[in-house]
Amino acid sequence: MKFSNLSIKYLVMILLICIVMPIYFIFAVINYNSIRNGILNNTQLAVTQSRINIVDTIISTEKSYELVSTYYDGLMAESLEQFKAAYEASGDDVSAIDLAAIKLAFQGNLDLYIIDESGVIIGTTFPTALGIDFKTVPDFYQTLTALRLGHNPEISRVTTDLNTGELRKWGYIPTSDHRYVLEVGISPGALSQYVTQLNYTDMEKTAQDNNPFIAGIKVYDKHHVILGSEESETDEARMAIIDTVIASSTDHRVFGDEGLLNQEYIYINTFPSGMNDSQKVISITYNYDAIINQINATRISAMLVFLVYTVFSLLLIYFLVTRTLTEPLIRLTNRIKTVTGDNLDFEMPVTGTNEIGQLAQSFNDLSQKLRSTLVTKKYLENVIDSVGDILIIMDQDLKIRRINQYTRLFLGQPCDDILGQPIAFLFDSSLTLRELQIKLDLSPHLENLEGTMVKEGGQKTSVIASISAFRGEDETIIGYILNAKDISLTKKILKKLEESNLNLKRQESILLQQSTTDALTGACNRGNIFTILEHIHANTPLLYATFTVFMIDLDHFKSINDRFGHQAGDEVLVETVRIMMENLRKTDFLGRYGGEEFLIVMPDTALDEGYRIAERIRVKIKDTRFYHDSVDLTISGGIAQWDHNSISELIETADRLLYQAKKSGRNTILRQQK
Repeated sequence: MKFSNLSIKYLVMILLICIVMPIYFIFAVINYNSIRNGILNNTQLAVTQSRINIVDTIISTEKSYELVSTYYDGLMAESLEQFKAAYEASGDDVSAIDLAAIKLAFQGNLDLYIIDESGVIIGTTFPTALGIDFKTVPDFYQTLTALRLGHNPEISRVTTDLNTGELRKWGYIPTSDHRYVLEVGISPGALSQYVTQLNYTDMEKTAQDNNPFIAGIKVYDKHHVILGSEESETDEARMAIIDTVIASSTDHRVFGDEGLLNQEYIYINTFPSGMNDSQKVISITYNYDAIINQINATRISAMLVFLVYTVFSLLLIYFLVTRTLTEPLIRLTNRIKTVTGDNLDFEMPVTGTNEIGQLAQSFNDLSQKLRSTLVTKKYLENVIDSVGDILIIMDQDLKIRRINQYTRLFLGQPCDDILGQPIAFLFDSSLTLRELQIKLDLSPHLENLEGTMVKEGGQKTSVIASISAFRGEDETIIGYILNAKDISLTKKILKKLEESNLNLKRQESILLQQSTTDALTGACNRGNIFTILEHIHANTPLLYATFTVFMIDLDHFKSINDRFGHQAGDEVLVETVRIMMENLRKTDFLGRYGGEEFLIVMPDTALDEGYRIAERIRVKIKDTRFYHDSVDLTISGGIAQWDHNSISELIETADRLLYQAKKSGRNTILRQQK
């Protein structure tokens, strides 16, 4: 079904649907996205705050350990020295050391350990630690080895024992023979009376109570041990992530759908330095099922609101269109069907001032105008004859059937001699019948056909014409109308304008040459030579590899004017320029700098090549006799090559060299030192 066959009511409905529904849909999408983004932003705020609270809890707890740790530093240093003294007093025999006596000397608050070269505890007051092999902890074993081979004691901060999970503080000192590491540790009972150990299970529960999106929290040390439990991480992927986070000291995040953070690994290191560093990785896993369900519910609500508004709007539009547009149009159409060609007397009821009422009033006005308008053949002929241009009516074979009064006067021929002739009869060979037929077959309307019409007595006149087809009631072409204008006067005016334009271009060329050329010598004037220099400078080294400038001054030129007069001086200047031009290349530029000074610009020319050209010019001028063989002339000059310097610096260099050449006796060309 074509749209042109649809009722206006349905067309208007379709149009309004195409307008209203996208608008409602856009508003629904914007509203949904606004709510969704608000939910996601609040979620991320909660996640961020939870992360901060967890990290602050761990760091603040570990820093509270440090207060107790500092309290025991002096006691541990003293015990390490006594331990080492007992080893030396035993003759370096560890089995002879009375470990219990040393522990008793410090009220039983210390445990003592002897670690051999293999990293194994071979003696201790803490029986369950006997036989522990620290080679199973490579990083710590390397640290112990470095301590054993060193000379200084090392006291750690309060840390968590990997075997018992209790808080401990350790001190280490190497034996003088570097065979053992002597270790002392504050007993767990002594520390527990001053500091409360962080309960990671309680921390996880508190975080989950405050943030329902947290599914689980694990805190790892650098050995993949899960703090707060007796387990170690076994998942290789997680272990790799933990190693990467600790190695790079940067956090790692895993994002899922909706751009939400699914899991993150947070790096913390409360005390970056020291033997027992506090590097840890906090793994937080998030669950957003509640948020996803809320977003989905919001999406469904937005779509329901969109559908309700759409249905309501369509029903309202349908009612309004039917009442205000389609029903009045149907009544108007039924009334118009009663109008015939013989009966133009019809009157439409005007029911209002809106568009329908205005349409009914327009039909009433049209009825009155049709009744008062009777078009006759004589009226049409008068209209044709009143046209002030050439107007020719032809049949479908391009034969002339009617011409207007203006055309008869223009051609000066009897009407009977013209009617019935093909249109080409009125034109010379510039417009043939065959050519016109081919063009009209391609297009029934032709514009801007330029040709020459032949008047009475063979007089020819240029015209520009257009041809348009006119059709019968069955839409077939029944003839053509040719409309033409006399353009002979216009062509004469155009010819004169072209001649004037050529004269102006000649004058412009002369003026341009005068504006860029020195009037006396024919060389470039000062402004033009500097324009050329600026162009070459701006395009070096892009277009030109380098360039050289040559400043020239005629020696003792004032004496020539004084002895022979200014006319003789002018002839010497002209002849000098001629010699210089003959010895320059086509790519070089010569300009009059001022008075008897000249500037030569040589693109793509290095200093040595430019100097050879300058010397050739100097020798040629020196060997030439000027002004009727009565004047000898020499020149002095300075030549410099561009070296990424400015124009002013380059000119200044060449001018300075010119001054030095004159000062050194003239008839000399000095060049810039490389």
